[in-house]
Amino acid sequence: MSKKIDINKLLSTGSAKQRAVLLFYHFNLKEAIDKGIDIGSEKLPLTDTEAQALFNSFTSVKDVKVYNDYRALNIEVIGAMKWLLQLVKTFETEYWKYNALFLQNKYVFTGDKYLKEKYTNTLEEILIYHYSTALEYYTALKIYIKESGYRDKFVIGNIDRMYKALKSEWIYPTQIGDKEIAQSLEDVEPDEDEIKNILKIEFNLEYETEE
Repeated sequence: MSKKIDINKLLSTGSAKQRAVLLFYHFNLKEAIDKGIDIGSEKLPLTDTEAQALFNSFTSVKDVKVYNDYRALNIEVIGAMKWLLQLVKTFETEYWKYNALFLQNKYVFTGDKYLKEKYTNTLEEILIYHYSTALEYYTALKIYIKESGYRDKFVIGNIDRMYKALKSEWIYPTQIGDKEIAQSLEDVEPDEDEIKNILKIEFNLEYETEE
């Protein structure tokens, strides 16, 4: 929202949803700035006076409901964003743990080759589980954002940056027989049934993918 906002026009002709979207975009940016969070090239779209005028414009019962509904949605999406961040960080921790344990299994542990390979396979399953969990939650969250009409580009941008980090080149070694090969988590696809479960349980949304 780098374009200058015509606050008078918005107050006179803008819908309650348009006003709520702009106001919470402003609030979210301001909170990030107050917490010392880097907001990149984003700038506050409103002055304090304009933000107050926009807030005061929600006077009718219908307008207040739109405001309260979008406020609740904003809180919900930000909460989901924070949970996604936790899932991504957990995956990253598991990734480095996997690499350390793989080397330990290769160079330190002695014993039956079959057991060592089985141990490596178990570690790989755990790694893929944590990656898939983050990927599926991101996918479900993006669907919910689209279906719910949430439009805060600052929050959505942060969510997409987490996905970008998740889709980086996460290469890891694994053992197949006597061969050590490099695998990539890029090939892992989110499970559609799990995405539907997340949407139903976390966001109370029944969703069917297109056949």
